[in-house]
Amino acid sequence: MRCFNHTGTEAVGLCKSCNKAVCPACARLFPRGMACSVACEEDAKELVEMSERAKKLYGIGAYQNNKLASAVWIWLLLTAMMVSGAVYVFVITGKLDYVISASTVVFLIITLIVYRASKRTGIQC
Repeated sequence: MRCFNHTGTEAVGLCKSCNKAVCPACARLFPRGMACSVACEEDAKELVEMSERAKKLYGIGAYQNNKLASAVWIWLLLTAMMVSGAVYVFVITGKLDYVISASTVVFLIITLIVYRASKRTGIQC
């Protein structure tokens, strides 16, 4: 592959912003990438920063852990509240309230779906 600016020179990499091939003379190196010009350098640095933030947000690579996603925690808390409400109504009235029980089952199903989706995709936000 040849440099976009110096067609007789072999390229050493691609600009992280515009993907043009660059030779050692054209390359503007920075941590975790290179750019072909001053204009592309700022954009390329922003792309690297976005990529690093996404890795942290989604728990990818070195940022991977086994924590549950916040959405799973929210649904777990809502389901626990529904179960508590259903038990409370049953203890107080001595009868099973079918509306609350059905809502509790729906919340439990949604919690299981969110949990499985979180584990399958690995997204931890």
